[in-house]
Amino acid sequence: MRWEAVLQTLDWRRVLLCGLVTGFVWTLLSLTLLVLVGGEFLAALPGSRLRAAGGGLHMFLFFSNLAAGIWALWLYAAIRPGYGPGPKTAVIVGLAWWVIVSLQSGKWVALVSMPTTPVLAPLAATLLAIILAVMIGAWFYERRPGMQ
Repeated sequence: MRWEAVLQTLDWRRVLLCGLVTGFVWTLLSLTLLVLVGGEFLAALPGSRLRAAGGGLHMFLFFSNLAAGIWALWLYAAIRPGYGPGPKTAVIVGLAWWVIVSLQSGKWVALVSMPTTPVLAPLAATLLAIILAVMIGAWFYERRPGMQ
């Protein structure tokens, strides 16, 4: 199937709604992981301004997560014809999302001269969380009205 045909066959409403689900699940999982395995990471952040960030930053991070979830579900829907629907494709998308996030985070770790050790536990934990978030979003994407 040609790329243009794939884009034309996407159910954009479902991509958007299920992407929002994915982003919301990712937000919940990432906050949980930050509490469980991110203590050393938070303590290593340079400057108290970052640790005591206000509501504006929190809203930006929340909406960034929602946008990333929409992107992930768009990618899932776009590669689905080639890889098939289901967990395998969701894992591929989750890995792609994790690689992009990890590369971006790595740049920030280098820019603020943060030690790498505190970053490793959250980095590893986010791999499973991102994959789980995409799998949940993909599950909703695959459900059709009237399915049990």
